[in-house]
Amino acid sequence: MTDMPRRGFGCQPLINDLKEWTRPLLGKRGFSCVDIIERWADVVGADLSRGVRPEKIAYPHGKRSDGTLHVVCQGGAFATLLEHRKKIVLERINTFLGYAAVCDIKIRQGAFCQAKPDVPKTVERPLPETVVRSLREKVENIADEHLQQAVFRLGEAIFQKEA
Repeated sequence: MTDMPRRGFGCQPLINDLKEWTRPLLGKRGFSCVDIIERWADVVGADLSRGVRPEKIAYPHGKRSDGTLHVVCQGGAFATLLEHRKKIVLERINTFLGYAAVCDIKIRQGAFCQAKPDVPKTVERPLPETVVRSLREKVENIADEHLQQAVFRLGEAIFQKEA
């Protein structure tokens, strides 16, 4: 057999390429690696991560240490909590990065979009005709047409969940 380089068969994780593509953009904002943004909740804690987002790290001219981390806080409560835990957060960030990258945190209050949790979409399958007929028979005695339609849709939804 010859020593030929193995060709990539199958799908490769997109995250491998995504980190390479975002590195120049994040580098302009002082983030040497995507990991601190990716793992923000692990670094600062789940309670702070809900209302505090990192914006950039500003370093003194010609240095890559003793920078100022600029963050956006959603509301005064998060700003107060961050101010109270500032020393701990600075220590955790520097521990995560592996060197004294940040020596101060500048807080700006503002709004930011939070990612909505992924909700699995349900696939609606047509109900069997016997179920539809049975539902129609059960709601036909309802006098109000709007109520009759609403109860019929409710029955359909219930049977969809069971299917």
